Amino acid sequence: MGRHYLSAIVIHVTETLDESGLRGIECDLCGLDGVIAAKHSPGRNHVLMVTYDHEETNAFNLLAPLKARQLHAQLIGF
Repeated sequence: MGRHYLSAIVIHVTETLDESGLRGIECDLCGLDGVIAAKHSPGRNHVLMVTYDHEETNAFNLLAPLKARQLHAQLIGF
């Protein structure tokens, strides 16, 4: 089994999303190569935490699913 080089990043979404929308984004993110987990905290509908293998992807690639949904987002803690 290969090594994993894990990183975590917070993504701030400008738009207010409901639980269903957030779960959809989490699923989109988890479908990306290298993403280990994506989750939000209930009541914090503007923030997602994503854990990923930085040998397989980079933080900027994590914004693609949000842009595909025509959402405005930025990386925090990058």
